Amino acid sequence: MIVFAVLVSENIAISNNGWARAPPDKVWLSSGFRVMLIKMGIDKAGSVNQLGRELGYRSRVHPGWSIRQILVGKQPFPMDRLRAIAEFLEYPLEDILRHQTNHSSVTVESTRRALEANGMLFYMPR
Repeated sequence: MIVFAVLVSENIAISNNGWARAPPDKVWLSSGFRVMLIKMGIDKAGSVNQLGRELGYRSRVHPGWSIRQILVGKQPFPMDRLRAIAEFLEYPLEDILRHQTNHSSVTVESTRRALEANGMLFYMPR
C-alpha cells in the first residue's frame, strides 16, 4: 500500500474555486472611503480617542493615535479593528472590503483630497 502525504500551509484556505489566499491580517482601504468611514466612527463615538477605545486600543495617553495613523494613510487597518469598526457602525464588513486597495494607491495627495472633502483637513500632517 502506498500513502501520499500533502503538506499544506495553514495560511492557505481552500475555496470552491480551488486554492485561494487566506484573508489578509491588514487591509488598505481607498482614501476616500477610509476617511469617510473613520469620520462616521468619530461622529458616533464623539472623539478620535473614544473611537480608539471603542475599537480596542488601550493606550492610556492617546488611544486614538493608531486611528490617526490609519486616517492619514500611514498604516493599514488591522483586520480585527476593521471588524470592530464595522460592528460599531453597523456597516457590513463585506461592503467595507469592496474598497480594499493596494498600499501604493494610498498617496498623500489622495488622502489630502479625501480629508478636504470630508472637512477634516486639520488631520493632515505637515
